[in-house]
Amino acid sequence: MDFVDANPLASCTLGGNGRRVMMVANQSLPADVTPIFQIHAGGSHRPDLDQFLVQPTKDGWGATSVIRFSSPAQPFLHQVKEDFTVKLTARDSSGRVSNNNWDFQYVQHKKKEGGGQSGGGCGWQGGNGWQGGNSFSSSGHGADTRGGFGGKGQVQRDCIFCGGILD
Repeated sequence: MDFVDANPLASCTLGGNGRRVMMVANQSLPADVTPIFQIHAGGSHRPDLDQFLVQPTKDGWGATSVIRFSSPAQPFLHQVKEDFTVKLTARDSSGRVSNNNWDFQYVQHKKKEGGGQSGGGCGWQGGNGWQGGNSFSSSGHGADTRGGFGGKGQVQRDCIFCGGILD
């Protein structure tokens, strides 16, 4: 399983809302290859923390060189109490995991105070796999509460991933 690209590599924590992630291989993949998320901490995979992830389900079946899926909602990431990164990779039915993986950013979805449009914590911010204005990571990454896009103070009116329709 040799992948050459994956895109987009980000979603809000309420899921992709129809936004498809694609993983592209340089050869036809067997039908049993599925996308998976892993939690990495301290530079290595932490299988004990994968329990906090909701795994994606690929769209369609059959041999192809492209895996497509909607990013699932991630309601449990806030329970990880250490600095981590979410990685996207693939696994076959025998348990063999691809050597290719990508950092996948989950941006915390947060409604505005008063129930208005989303915004605030839904800006794009670098750091660990748990992103947003109210990061629960103990490292404090993503704790910029300015609500800006890119952490620079440009306020986004709606969540950049779901457009606020999941509010």
